[in-house]
Amino acid sequence: MNRASLRLALVTLGTTLVLSMTAAAQTAVGYLTVSSTPPAKVLVDNEDSGRTTPVEKLALPPGDHRLTLVTADGALKRTFGFKITPNQTTRLKIKL
Repeated sequence: MNRASLRLALVTLGTTLVLSMTAAAQTAVGYLTVSSTPPAKVLVDNEDSGRTTPVEKLALPPGDHRLTLVTADGALKRTFGFKITPNQTTRLKIKL
């Protein structure tokens, strides 16, 4: 998720009005570190991360998320809610 800040500057030069707009997109991220026993495929918000546990410092936008862990044989699958805070690491250690 991107936060955009918008600055608007109005400058009057004699009888001419000059309008200047600057948009700066700032991206705040937090991190997820997750380990599990046994190792499992990691899905975040129903999207495959392409990673298997353990995962160190997966960058994510701040807010509420869902983590799904699935073992390679598909026998075990669990879903958890978690929250990401900007510039912080959320650490999860899970036994499936």
